[in-house]
Amino acid sequence: MAVGRRAAAGAALVLFIFVSACSSPQANRVRHSVATTSAPTTSPPTTTTLPSAVPTTVPTPVVPTVGWSRPATTLPAAGGFTSVSCISVVFCLATGGGSNEADAADATGPGVIASWDGAAWSASATYFATAPGNAPPPWLPAISCTGGPLCAVVDGSGHTTLGDGTTWSPPAPLAAGSASAPNPADPGPGHQGSRSAAVSCPSSQFCAYVDNTGHVATLHGRSWSTLQAFTTRVGTSTVALFQSGRVGVSCTGPSWCTAMVGASVLDFDGTSWSVSAAPWTSGPTSGDTAVSCPMARVCFAVHGSTVSVRLPGSAWSTPRAVDSNGSLDSVSCPTIATCTAADAYGNVIRSTGTTWTAPQKVIPTASSYAGDGTSVSCPSEQFCMVLNGDGDFATYQGVTPPPPTTTLPAVVAPTGP
Repeated sequence: MAVGRRAAAGAALVLFIFVSACSSPQANRVRHSVATTSAPTTSPPTTTTLPSAVPTTVPTPVVPTVGWSRPATTLPAAGGFTSVSCISVVFCLATGGGSNEADAADATGPGVIASWDGAAWSASATYFATAPGNAPPPWLPAISCTGGPLCAVVDGSGHTTLGDGTTWSPPAPLAAGSASAPNPADPGPGHQGSRSAAVSCPSSQFCAYVDNTGHVATLHGRSWSTLQAFTTRVGTSTVALFQSGRVGVSCTGPSWCTAMVGASVLDFDGTSWSVSAAPWTSGPTSGDTAVSCPMARVCFAVHGSTVSVRLPGSAWSTPRAVDSNGSLDSVSCPTIATCTAADAYGNVIRSTGTTWTAPQKVIPTASSYAGDGTSVSCPSEQFCMVLNGDGDFATYQGVTPPPPTTTLPAVVAPTGP
């Protein structure tokens, strides 16, 4: 997942990009509050036309079919949806709301969570009420769920909450650690995309957090560690990391995580975090990045129109353009054989053989909550969900899965762009 203010490529693709890696230079997101809506319809869509992305549309169940479903729309939170996480075809949770500085009306509301049962979305439940006084509401919340279930929600104001899909702990701020000098590219809170966070929970006893100002933390059991800050050099000064937009983190277990913040990669080995260069060594300080690691030390990262992969013992491969539309927001790779990425315009790309498919539009381009990004979550090779800020969503249903593998095969020559 990960995700991302906002918590997964065929095997041959892994090999193909591996060749690129070897030839490239070394660089190294309870009390239920039911929203007032009209009665939901239970009829499936009767047209293949993409639905209008309006925040008053009521939930419409999707009938599973092989491939991508026809798009439907669920009622988004005030502030829009910002992250989705699935652990099965009948369990997905989406979070949003808060103050995202990303929607056309600058709407602000409580932090909310909605659940998907395989047919329809529930009414949103409030996990973070509108903050009193000067306390910040959640900014671009992100969610990650794992079996148990255990779900963690984080946001760019540094708050976290834990739950099981029904009951949620009160939002609590992470303990601050040492402060760093602000990055000159950081406009401070209150600007679009200026504060975001991501979370990844590979087990019910471990999660990792990262935000776009270079802070990381880990959850062990039910206790979060103190925030740890990472820095970078800007001119002659040492300043905090910063990236405007969604950031990503992905963990394969309590002993391996990879996070991305701008031009820096942060790796966790079970004991400590270390910093190295990202594939995009000249930036970015703006735009979204996302990362998904199906195995320890095997990670796929997206930014803009490009994808890069890192294999054990290798540097990140040279970024390769895979989406002519650009603005890739998220990527989910449940295994080393399958990856799905989504862009801000409602397109998805999937890996097949030695290349990526052409972008396929499966949901509309968000209009009311365009700045909230598009999220994708694939708990297996056979199921994915894509959701945008307006509440437009689609699901992917696979057919017979390929044989499972955790072994990286021998290197083959590239045969695609």
